[in-house]
Amino acid sequence: MAGYLSQNLRFLVGKIETVAGTMETLTASDFDVRVRDPQITLNVENDDDNSRWARGDHGEDHVITGIQTAQVTFTVRCAWSGAVATEPNWAKFLNGCGQKGIAYTTTGVGYQPRREYDAKTMTIWVYDCQTGASPSAVCYRLKGCMGTCTIGADGVGKPWLASFTFSCVVDGVVDVATADIPAPLGMDTSCSDKMLSNVAYVGAVSEKISSFSLDVGNEVTPVLDQSTSSGVAYYMITARRPRITMNPLAQLVATRDVWGQWTSGLTGCPNTFRLGIGDTGLDNKFWIQAPKAQLIGAGVGNREGLVSWDNTFKLLPNGETGALTDNTFAEEVTFEILQGKRA
Repeated sequence: MAGYLSQNLRFLVGKIETVAGTMETLTASDFDVRVRDPQITLNVENDDDNSRWARGDHGEDHVITGIQTAQVTFTVRCAWSGAVATEPNWAKFLNGCGQKGIAYTTTGVGYQPRREYDAKTMTIWVYDCQTGASPSAVCYRLKGCMGTCTIGADGVGKPWLASFTFSCVVDGVVDVATADIPAPLGMDTSCSDKMLSNVAYVGAVSEKISSFSLDVGNEVTPVLDQSTSSGVAYYMITARRPRITMNPLAQLVATRDVWGQWTSGLTGCPNTFRLGIGDTGLDNKFWIQAPKAQLIGAGVGNREGLVSWDNTFKLLPNGETGALTDNTFAEEVTFEILQGKRA
């Protein structure tokens, strides 16, 4: 006899939707990403938790339930696909965070924030399975999902991790028979990239860092639709505020004038940089590049007994036609996450 639902048996599958807000039917072929620690929060809006009518006693009235949404969070280790020009399976979640895949022939594939992907929504199903023999499962069926994410490493030698947060429309919570519970299929088998043999550049200056984080900075907003049973058609990106943080060891002002870069405040002056983190020498590594960035924060820190900077960079558009910082990127591009090489 099957038992209760086990937290440890939870898993998640996802797929990009053909039409925003129209749920896809998910199968084993969509269970192809090694997702870690999936968490789900269900939300139903109530009009007034303290609702009551004047009935001559203290009895309350029922509430009116409204919009039904969910939030899903999880992490993925950043593993390459096994072939530099082939997208890794977990890249579909980058697509669902507004990042468009850019193919570089046979040398690599990059992911860039593009407005054409502001509503590149996903269907996500989260399964909670029973313990015991011949278990069934509960499936939280979510559609119109749009997300934001951070990518980084929290120490030297630590894996690159992508942490995702998706806002979703609830399509239902249903039981699933044993025979209909998907099994993993076609997973990427390579190990995660890690912060070893990685370089970090601020402009032309090579830095020594012990951690970094790229926050894609998506503001995700519901498209309200009173004609639907949930009250939301789908979610979409309505603003992007990308930031990179890192903690380089402090150097002489002659090497890198952090204070001057911070206080100048002009995007055309010395605090406009190209930023780069990762490995450009190995095809199966990841590389993050920001063609134009502005230093907006620089706290004085302490690392391993040495003085460091806690730097925060605002990632700016590549420029305008005829005045691009990097001619290989479109005007709107603020960063690229690259597997392999561009050439």
